[in-house]
Amino acid sequence: MDIPSFDEVFRQIKVNFWLLGIPFHTSRISLRFYIFFFSLTLTVLQEIGFFISESSTENFLTLTQLAPCTCIGILSIIKLLLLVYKRHRVFKLTDSLETTYHDIVNNVKKANKIRQNFVFLKYLTKYYYILNGVLISVYNFSSLIIILYHYIDTKEVSYILPYSLYVPFSTDNCATWSAVYLHSISSGFICVLYFTTVDALYYIMSTHVYSHFTLLSSEIIDLDADNSYLLNDIVKRHQYILKLSEDLEDIFTAPNLFNVLVGSLEICALGFNLTMGKWTQTPGVVLFLFSVLLQIFMMSVFGENLIRESRGVGEAAFLCKWYTMDQRSKKTILQLIQRSSKPQKLTAYKFSTISYESFIKIISRSWSYFTILKTVYKPPEIIYN
Repeated sequence: MDIPSFDEVFRQIKVNFWLLGIPFHTSRISLRFYIFFFSLTLTVLQEIGFFISESSTENFLTLTQLAPCTCIGILSIIKLLLLVYKRHRVFKLTDSLETTYHDIVNNVKKANKIRQNFVFLKYLTKYYYILNGVLISVYNFSSLIIILYHYIDTKEVSYILPYSLYVPFSTDNCATWSAVYLHSISSGFICVLYFTTVDALYYIMSTHVYSHFTLLSSEIIDLDADNSYLLNDIVKRHQYILKLSEDLEDIFTAPNLFNVLVGSLEICALGFNLTMGKWTQTPGVVLFLFSVLLQIFMMSVFGENLIRESRGVGEAAFLCKWYTMDQRSKKTILQLIQRSSKPQKLTAYKFSTISYESFIKIISRSWSYFTILKTVYKPPEIIYN
């Protein structure tokens, strides 16, 4: 399979930015952005209001079922606001990556070395959108199926909402239920659009940056006395790629922090719901849990790739035939090794490094929270007995 073009990989991101109301390469934010933002924010506030109003021991399971939806809503809002704040840096980095990518695609040897990275990226982003599209569809429309099943079974209409919201009026009639239901499902789709766009952008930009380190390492390892004159150009490109990775870190360091903070809570609550909740919730909970685990795992994978490939530049410099070069070239090689001894990395606002280790820590923390919940939780029938 041929390496995908830059537009092929980035097309959906630009479409999503337009849908969100923040078109690429413009400073203008459209009215659509404010409408979407208000709708989702209102839903999150209504979920928080329900959470506060129903806070009691007997409603503990219901509240833990609501918690993941509230968390993902808050997380989506925060991540999008941070992205909007940094949007000009996003546009600038995108232009830089596009220019360098065209140079790679036009070189068959270079394209072959990183083809696998971008083919994987293409399918990852495609199925990540599909997975979360299925997830939100299950959550949004499962209530209709439950209403239908309940009507067939009892011949009574039960007005059930996909999300527990606090509203200042009754939803036990068709008119009010329909209004709240449409508001709920539209906010659900907006929420998914928010976080999938930010996550996919992270995957794409990270792949571009660490692929440049891969190409640079492959050129360095082939150096010898005959082609040592290429060193000056290699050093300049290395400095440029380091600058790109620093820009990448600047854009995503804050979103990564909130991913790490909220991820453990989401996994814990979803695991608790899966083991203690009703069977009717199982499909949605399983999809939600898989989506959260995939998002956190892939965040860690791309962070680990950046660390490995940036460190690989120094390893390639050590393995090349530096011993056949002149003294000046040897000093340049030594500088490359020293600079690469401190690999580039993505962080959660400098508190932790995004890597496989961080993923393990998140899972470990989630398990700790889960065991505590299982220990302290008592079903209502046990409490009243």
